[in-house]
Amino acid sequence: MDTLRVRVRARVGAMAAEIRRRREPAAATEEPAAEKDAAAAGAGHAEGKGLNIMKDFGSLLLLLLLYTLQGIPMGLSGSIPFLLQKRISWTQQGTFSMVTWPFSLKLFWAPLVDSVFVPAFGRRKSWLVPVQLLCGGLMIWGQYRIDAWLGEPDDGDEETEERAPEVRTLTLYFLGLFALMATQDIAVDGWALTMLSRENRGLASTTNSVGQTAGFFTAYVGETPSLSLSPKPKPKG
Repeated sequence: MDTLRVRVRARVGAMAAEIRRRREPAAATEEPAAEKDAAAAGAGHAEGKGLNIMKDFGSLLLLLLLYTLQGIPMGLSGSIPFLLQKRISWTQQGTFSMVTWPFSLKLFWAPLVDSVFVPAFGRRKSWLVPVQLLCGGLMIWGQYRIDAWLGEPDDGDEETEERAPEVRTLTLYFLGLFALMATQDIAVDGWALTMLSRENRGLASTTNSVGQTAGFFTAYVGETPSLSLSPKPKPKG
């Protein structure tokens, strides 16, 4: 019995030694490979972390311009509640706030913007050019009617009193502008991913924030004083 136990222990020890011997070369081979992978990952991270703005300088300027154009209708819409705050109710102001919904709902037609285009014209330009033309035409058309929608008296007619603002018409008008700008935002965001090099793609969000803020500020500051400080006709007598 003792002899059997000794043989079993010897056999188990030999098997354990054989397993350790086989594992040692594999571990030695895996360590250099793991070190190489870590070094490669570190080099790739360092390479991607550095910015090269001059490499995409023209593309960044184009993105900044497109995002600035997006901010202009937003600034115009932002001046409306300020101009009408003493003439419309809170309910009407809440109704007008619906104009911003297209930016929250754009995910529903974003796949359409990414997949439908004219190959000869380009994936992004197929949407950007028509959207800009429609937006420009809509703004030119609206400039001749905005005073009536705001309830302003007719120019040169001193007997005409202020009318009630047409809040629903204003809401529909700016809702259309925001829908166009939301569509442009989809196209520009997708274009930025292919336009910018890998190390500069993070700057796309920067140009978005700076451009939209600049457009909003320009339109809001330029439009509000021109409407709120314009001379009103004095009543006769």
